[in-house]
Amino acid sequence: MEATILGTGSVYSKQNCASLIIDNNILVDIGPCVVKQLLKQNYDLRNIDTILIAHLHSDHILDFPTFIVNIEVLGINHKINIYAPKGTKDKFWNLLNLMYGDCFNDFVNSYLNFIDICDNKTFNVNNHVIIVKEVVHIGIESYGFIIDSKLGITGDASLCDGVKEIFRESEILICDCSLIKGDMYHMGIDNIIELLKNTKGKKAILTHFRDSTKEYVKNMNLDNVFIVEDGYKFDMEI
Repeated sequence: MEATILGTGSVYSKQNCASLIIDNNILVDIGPCVVKQLLKQNYDLRNIDTILIAHLHSDHILDFPTFIVNIEVLGINHKINIYAPKGTKDKFWNLLNLMYGDCFNDFVNSYLNFIDICDNKTFNVNNHVIIVKEVVHIGIESYGFIIDSKLGITGDASLCDGVKEIFRESEILICDCSLIKGDMYHMGIDNIIELLKNTKGKKAILTHFRDSTKEYVKNMNLDNVFIVEDGYKFDMEI
């Protein structure tokens, strides 16, 4: 399994919003600048056949119209499965119609397949087994993912039972670290330290940074904690 961190930031940062792509075809979140970052990394957008959406805040969905415009022009011949919280299809329709009217209605109807997710839902994408875990991000239905019992993705989350389970069932955790001290909306570096305490071999790649948090964490020199830049590529041998 190979992955590229497309964005390590948040709406408050200079970096792109948190997103990643796995094995060239599984896109996790599609917030602002995700498509531009994919193009900079020379990805062929036509390879994408699966999109995972953690929740419906703007920094996770706003590049959806840009993606649709691009792949409609490029041309594809396969369905794109979008695994997302209930109600995502209607919200995406509204977003696309706000920007482009009904220009892409036929394309969406022909090529996009929206699939609702919920806690513990399991599905297969090619050779990958993906498990959905509900996490706590106050005010909105939110999820993280476990892929092949190796890669864990928290999405935006406070330290909660869902995050702890994602961590237990993964080798590498891509996790929200927006804050220095976590709260009920986002994790902080204090939560990451707690998760890693008394574990061996587990690693955490931190994302969803605010700029001040990123600079603070860089100076801590923590074992098994990776602070990376947009475009960082890795495999499970990190």
